Amino acid sequence: MSLRFILGRAGVGKTETCLQEITREIKGSPQGSPLIFLVPEQATFQTERSLSAMPELGGMIRAQVFSFRRLAYRVLQEVGGSARIPIGELGKRMILRQLLESHKDELRLFHRSAGQPGFADALAGALSELKIYNIDIDHLERCQSELTAGQGGSLLTDKLHDLALLNKALNAFLEGKYTDPDDYLHLLAERIPQSAMLSEAEIWIDGFSGFTPQELSVVGALMKTCRRVHMALCLDPTQLDLPCDLTDPFFRTRETQEKLLQLAKDHQVSIEKALHLTPDVAPRFRQAPELQHLESCYFRRPGVLWAVDSPGLQICAAVNRRSEVEGAAREMIRLCRDQGYRWRDMALFLRDLESYQELLASVFQDFGIPFFMDRKRPVAHHPLVELVRSALETVIKDWSYEPVFRYLKTDLVPISRDEVDQLENYVLSHGIRSWRWWDSQPWMFRRRLTLGDDDREFNDAELAQLAAINDARDRARKGLLNFQKAVQGLAEVRSVTASLYQLLVELNVPEQLGQWITACEEEGRLEEARAHRQVWSAIMDLFDQIVESLGEKPIDLATYAVVMEAGLDSLRLGLIPPELDQVLIGTLDRSRSPEVKAAFVLGVSEGVLPARPKDDGIFDDRERERIQEQTGLELAPGSRRRLFDEEYHVYVAMTRAQERCYLSFPLADEEGRAQLPSPVIARVREIFPNLQEKAWSLEPGLVSTAGTQELRSFEEELAWEYICHSGRSLSYLIPQFREALTGRAIPLVWWETYSWMAARSEWRERMGPVLSGLWHKNQEHFLPKPVSRRLYGAPLKASVSRVENFLACPFAHFVSYGLRLKERPVFRLQAPDLGQFFHAALKQFGDRLRQENLHWGALSQDQMVKMTKEVVSALAPQLQNEILLSTARYRYLTGRLQQTLSQAVHVLGEHARRGDFQPLGLEIGFGPGELLPPVRVPLTGGHYMDLVGRIDRIDGVIAQEKPWLRVIDYKSSRADVKLADMVHGLKLQLLTYLDVALQHGNKLIQPLMSGRPSPLTPCQPGGMLYFGVRNPLLSSGGPLGPDEAAQALLKELKMRGHVLADPELVALMDKETSSGYSPLIPVGLKKDGSFYSASSVLTLEQFSMLRGYLQKVFSRVGDAIMEGFVAIEPYRRDDRLACSFCPYKPVCQFDRLLQDNGYRTLIDEAPEILWQKVGDGSIPILQGVIR
Repeated sequence: MSLRFILGRAGVGKTETCLQEITREIKGSPQGSPLIFLVPEQATFQTERSLSAMPELGGMIRAQVFSFRRLAYRVLQEVGGSARIPIGELGKRMILRQLLESHKDELRLFHRSAGQPGFADALAGALSELKIYNIDIDHLERCQSELTAGQGGSLLTDKLHDLALLNKALNAFLEGKYTDPDDYLHLLAERIPQSAMLSEAEIWIDGFSGFTPQELSVVGALMKTCRRVHMALCLDPTQLDLPCDLTDPFFRTRETQEKLLQLAKDHQVSIEKALHLTPDVAPRFRQAPELQHLESCYFRRPGVLWAVDSPGLQICAAVNRRSEVEGAAREMIRLCRDQGYRWRDMALFLRDLESYQELLASVFQDFGIPFFMDRKRPVAHHPLVELVRSALETVIKDWSYEPVFRYLKTDLVPISRDEVDQLENYVLSHGIRSWRWWDSQPWMFRRRLTLGDDDREFNDAELAQLAAINDARDRARKGLLNFQKAVQGLAEVRSVTASLYQLLVELNVPEQLGQWITACEEEGRLEEARAHRQVWSAIMDLFDQIVESLGEKPIDLATYAVVMEAGLDSLRLGLIPPELDQVLIGTLDRSRSPEVKAAFVLGVSEGVLPARPKDDGIFDDRERERIQEQTGLELAPGSRRRLFDEEYHVYVAMTRAQERCYLSFPLADEEGRAQLPSPVIARVREIFPNLQEKAWSLEPGLVSTAGTQELRSFEEELAWEYICHSGRSLSYLIPQFREALTGRAIPLVWWETYSWMAARSEWRERMGPVLSGLWHKNQEHFLPKPVSRRLYGAPLKASVSRVENFLACPFAHFVSYGLRLKERPVFRLQAPDLGQFFHAALKQFGDRLRQENLHWGALSQDQMVKMTKEVVSALAPQLQNEILLSTARYRYLTGRLQQTLSQAVHVLGEHARRGDFQPLGLEIGFGPGELLPPVRVPLTGGHYMDLVGRIDRIDGVIAQEKPWLRVIDYKSSRADVKLADMVHGLKLQLLTYLDVALQHGNKLIQPLMSGRPSPLTPCQPGGMLYFGVRNPLLSSGGPLGPDEAAQALLKELKMRGHVLADPELVALMDKETSSGYSPLIPVGLKKDGSFYSASSVLTLEQFSMLRGYLQKVFSRVGDAIMEGFVAIEPYRRDDRLACSFCPYKPVCQFDRLLQDNGYRTLIDEAPEILWQKVGDGSIPILQGVIR
C-alpha cells in the first residue's frame, strides 16, 4: 500500500505519464492484476479512447477506466450491496415532497415553503450536500445544540432542526429497501476492503482539482486496500515549499495534496517519492512558446512582458455574440483549409454555455462544422416527453384546445400533420372541447352565414369534408379516451402510471421511435438518433421511479401531473460524441478535452469569466461560516471561496491549446447593451503589449474610396476572411452587392466569388433567387387583363365594403377578393358577430311588430323588455354554434346583449314617437334574388359591375306632397360619416344605400300610399344616418334623475350622419325640438329656424352632387379592378392608416424603408374645396394613382 504523486503544471504531460505507465504495465504483463484509471465522470469516454489509442497497445483486459460512481456500481456488484432498489434523484425529490407534506406540522421553518415550486429541489440539494460532506443526523443535532447553547434560537437552528427531522424521515423511508444515490460513495468506501478486484489493483487518479469528503473517504479506502495509488495533481512542484493563499490558482490542488498526505498518514500508507514534471518547455506548448509564457506568467506578479510577436495568441472583440460565434467558425474553417487542421484538433470552451448553446448549434450547422456539445441535454421538448405531458393535461383540462393539439402534433399519434391542421381549423372554428370530443355522435357543425334563416342542407363537398374530419377525430381520440376511462377518480400512482404506459403501447410509440432512429442514422444525424434511443429508456426509468417512490399512494390526476411534470423537466440525456472528427464544445468547469491544437475561449466578459458565484441554496455564506466556526463541520465552499476557485478555471482556459489560443468577448448583448471585457483580457494585454487584436463583425466592410493603397489592400485582405463557406459566402455577398448598386466600391474578392458561383450550375441555381432580391421592388401594379377577368368574373359582382376596401388599398382588395385569403375562423365573439346579432335581433323585433300590428312608439317599457328577451333567447343558440351558451362569461354577456337591445329599441321607439317617418322595410337586399335588383354600373369596353348589398332599415314619409326617404344603418359602435370620408371613398355605405333606396323609391313607398293618388313625384332624400346599438356609460358631474338619465341616454345614442337642410323635414324626424340641438338627430335649430353650423345637413343639390360623384367612383373603381390594378398603395390620413388592422401585412410586406413603398396621403381639405372638386369631378379616386 503506497501513495505516489505525479505533480506538474498544465501541459507538462501528467495524463500522458499515467497512460504510458498503464501501457507499460499491460505490455509487461497483459494478464496481471487490475489497472484502474479513475477520472471524473465526464472524462471517462475520452480517457478510454486515449488509452485504447496508445501506440503498440493492440488490446487490453487488465486496464479499466472508472468514475467514482461507475466504480461504486462495479464493487457493489462484486461484494454485494446492489440488491436494494436504486432510487434516482427524481424519486428522491418526490419522496421529499411527500415527507414535507406529512411532517408539515413538525417543521419549524420549512412548513412555510413546503408547497412552493422548486423547494423540494433545494431541499434535496441541501441533504445531498450533507451526505457528500459526511454530515449525518447526529452531527446535525449536535450542531443545533451547540449553536442554540451559544447564541440561542435562530433561523439557522430552525433550519438544522428541520433538516435533521427530514433526513431522519428520509432514511426511515429508504431503510432496507432503497438506495439513496448520495449513498453510493459511502457504500463504496465501506465495501472496498472486501473487493478482490481492488486488493491487488494499481490505481491512477487524474483530472481532479479537489475531492469532497465522501470522495476522500473512497480514496482513503483505496489507499488502504490497493497495492499502489498514483495521484496526478495540477500544481507547480517547484513552489511546494512556498506559502500559498486563496489568490493562487493552485490553492485548491495544494489543499487537496495536504489532505491526501494527512489521509495517508492516518491510514499508515507509505508515501513514495513524488514524480515532479518540470520540463523547461511543457510538451503541450513546444510549438507555441507564447502560450508557455502565458501559462507561466499570467499569475506571476510582477509579470514578465513578452516583447516579440505572438501568433499563437489572439484577442478578438466581436460586435455581439452572434458575430463572436461566426468569427470563431470562420477561423476554424481557415485553420482546416490553410493549416491542415482536422476538426478534432480544435475545441471551443465557455464559462456560460447556456447563453451560447442555441447560437453555437445554429451557426455551426450553417457553416457545416461538425461539433459535439458536452452537456447534459434537456429533453423537455422531445415529442415523447410532450406526448406524456399533453396527454395528462388533456384529461385534466377537459380536452381543451391547447393540450389536445400539442398531443396530436407530437407525430406519435396515428394521424398525419395535414389531418391535424384540418382538425385544428375545424375545432377552432366551432369551439369544440370537453364532451364533444368523446361524444359518439359525429361532428356536423358549420358556421352560419346569417342568423335565423340559414337552414340549407349540406352539399356533397361539405359531407365529404365532414367525413374526413370525423375519421381523423376517431383516430386522434382513441388512445386518449381509453386512458381517460382508466384514470378517472382517485387511483393509486401505480395504476395511473400503468395506464400511461398502456397509452404509449397502444400508440405504437416504440415502433415510431425506431423508425425515427433508422431515418436519422441513414441521414447521418447520429446525435439525434441516440437522443431518440435514450429518451424511451429515460421515460421508462421515470415511470419506474414514480412507482417505486409513490406506487401505492392514492392520488388524483392533477397531483400526479405535477409530480410527472417535475420528473419530465429534470430529464437529461448524456450522449457520447457520435463522430471522431468534430469540434468539441464544452464548459471550463466540466469538459475534459483531448489534446487540441487550437482552443477558442468565448465569452471572456466581465462577470462571466471569472464567473460571479450564486448563493441560492438552503444555507447562505454566513451560515456556512457559523457552522464551521462553532462545530468544525465542513460544508461545500461558499460564494467567496468559489470566487477564488474561478481563477483555476481561468488557468484552465488559457492552457488547453498546443498551438493557438483565441480569447474573445462581445462588445454588446442581444439588446445592444454594452458589455465590458473580463479582467483576463486586460491581464493578457499587459503581458503581451505587442499582441495583435482582431475585430469580428457580422458582415465584411467596404473598400475605402479615400485613403492609402495600403488601407485598401488591408480591407481587401479582410474580406477574404469571410470567404470560408460557400453558403455563408453567398449570404455575405448580398449586402456587398446591395452597396455596389448604390455606386460604392466593394472588394474585388466579392466579384471573384460571384464569378466562381456563376460558373457552377448548382450554385448558379441557388444564387439566382437570392440575388434577384437585390432588384426586387415590393410593388405590383397590374395583373394581365385576361387573368383579372378570370379571377374576378364577368360581370363583376361587388359590395360597397369591397369598393371601400379597394380604395383603402388595392393590394388588400386583390388578396381578399382575388386570392380569397382569409384569416382562420376562431370560436370567439368578435365585433362582426355582435353586429350580425344586433342586425338579426332588430329585424326580428321589427317583423314581430308588423305581424302583431304594433307601433314602435306605442310600446310600453315592459313590452319592450319582454319582446327583446324573447328575441335574444331565440337567436342566442344560432350564433356560432351556441357560443353565447358555451361559458358562464358568454351567458352573462347574453344578458348584457339583451339590455343593449332593449336600450336600442327604446331609443328607436322614441324616434317613432317624436317623428313621422315610418319603417318601410328592414334588411332590404339588393341583388339577384332580392327585393331590389342589383345596381348595374357601366364600365369601359361594354363591361359592367353589379353592386349588391343589404340595407338595414329604410324609413319614409309623405310631406309637402312628396315622398321622402331616409336610410338607417346599424352599428355596434359609435359611427359617423363626414364629407371627406365620402370624397376619399372610405365611407360610401350610407350614400350608396340612400341612392339605391331613391332609385326604387316608388316601389318602397307603397305601404304609405293607401288612400293617396298615384303616382307621386320621385322620392327625395331625407337623410342617411348611423344608429349605434350600444349600452353606453353615462358621465355626469353628479347624480342624475330618471328624466335626466333618459335625456342623457338619447344624446349618447343620437344618430349620426346627414339629413336634408329643411327645417320642416327635420320636424318630421323630431317634432319636439323647435330650437336648440336635437337629442335624436345631428342637427341644431336657431330660433329663426336656421341651422347651427355644427349641424350635419345637406341640401338637395348637395345630395344630388354626391350621388353623381358616387357613380363616378363606382365606375372608376370597377374599371381599375377589371384592368388588374393591384398596387400596394395603403392610405394615410392624419394618424389613421389603412394598414393598422389589415390582416394581410405578412403577405404584402409593406415597408416604408423600401424605395417603392409609401403611403398615399389623404388630406381633409376645407368643405368648400371638397364640394368644388366633387362638382367638377376633378378629384382622383386614388390620389396620385388612378388619374
